[in-house]
Amino acid sequence: MFGNPLSDSQKYELKPLGECCEINPKRPRITLEDADKVSFVPMQSVTEDGYMINVVAEDYGKVKKGFTYFGDNDVLFAKITPCMENGKGAIAKGLINGIGMGSTEFHVLRPVKGISNPYWILALTIMPIFRERASKNMSGTGGQKRVGAPYLKEFLVGLPPIEKQEEFASIYNQADKSKYNEYKS
Repeated sequence: MFGNPLSDSQKYELKPLGECCEINPKRPRITLEDADKVSFVPMQSVTEDGYMINVVAEDYGKVKKGFTYFGDNDVLFAKITPCMENGKGAIAKGLINGIGMGSTEFHVLRPVKGISNPYWILALTIMPIFRERASKNMSGTGGQKRVGAPYLKEFLVGLPPIEKQEEFASIYNQADKSKYNEYKS
């Protein structure tokens, strides 16, 4: 539908990914009490085919520090080896109180209203060529290599118009209703 969004020659203008989505957005002021529930998503709850499974309801007070914050419709992207190379990533959907907390080894990619759609971002980040290029730009030692946020922010991608992304999301949802609109157990 979009062609290769990572190609230098294509029909859509190349933009840095950091202009297409917000990468690791700051946590907003959250007014929940410590006993209020939120969705907790460890790395093992994110699949290699784009889903969150076995998400746990957790007390906000127990997970509010030391974990990665995200909200509904944010895209989770595993940044550590081998999870990144294996394709772990998902759209956060149906979060308790709209809030998720999870592994510190996730980058959070938040769509920008009128510019990007979470389904397009997920499709982009699970493309093997995206993962291959990211893998070549990991830093760290041996088994603890990670894709840095600066790399993602500067990564050039062909940005389709939001209308095309919405059309893609509609087709994707129709083809995969049972998986994207509910958590698998």
